[in-house]
Formats: sequence, C-alpha cells, structure tokens
Amino acid sequence: MDFCYSGIDVEKLKVEALIIVEFFQSVIKTNQMNIKQITKISTICEIFNSCEVGKEMFKEYHKLIKLYLTIPVTTATAERTFSTLNRLKTAVRSTMTQSRLNHCLLPHIYKEKLDKIDPRQIASKFKSSSEKRQHFLV
Repeated sequence: MDFCYSGIDVEKLKVEALIIVEFFQSVIKTNQMNIKQITKISTICEIFNSCEVGKEMFKEYHKLIKLYLTIPVTTATAERTFSTLNRLKTAVRSTMTQSRLNHCLLPHIYKEKLDKIDPRQIASKFKSSSEKRQHFLV
C-alpha cells in the first residue's frame, strides 16, 4: 500500500472527509439530480463532473477515485492468463510438464508484443550464436 501514500495526502483526505457528504448533498440539490443514495463510484463521478469546483475542493478524493478506477484494469491480464491456461491445458495436453506449459502460455498471453518481433532477426541471432549452428542451419 506504499504506492497510495506517495501521491495522496492523508491529512488533507481526513479534512475533506468531514465536508464531502454535505458537498454532495448540496450539489445534488442545486443541480436537481435524481440521486437518493450513493452506492456506486459512477454516481460520485457524476456528481464531481457536474460541478468543477468539487474536483478542486476534493483533490485527494479525486486522486483516490482515479486510482480506484485504474485498479480493475490490472486484473485483466491475470484473468486472461487463466482463460488461456484453460484452453491450453486440455485433457489431450494434461501430460504437459509445468515448464512446457509456461513456455506455451507466455507467447499466447503477450501476443501483441510478440507480433512486433521479427522472426528472421531472431533466427539469424540464434544461428550466429554458435559455429555449429552456422554450418548446420543454412
């Protein structure tokens, strides 16, 4: 949790917490928003977007919301990995060793990065790394 404390002033956040409920009630009433209870982060974003002053008054809360909204993105890779693992590790391939499975899984997960690599360049580097390979691979 150190990454949170480096960009967020906890003392300011505590002060903001004392007045944020009243601010939300005021904005909802002023803008005649049909919000009875705040149960979603999207509702908080809607309130902040309706009043630019809120973003300035509650900078620490604004930072927390941005942090919160980026965290779910980080789980996508893990979930994609498990999906890929399920496709790769079928009954036919169940005898595959862990090492072999890892080697098959990584190129599939990082396909976008792998597509940018030129296979000819890798082959020539592989070939030039050993004198035996140079004679064997023409």
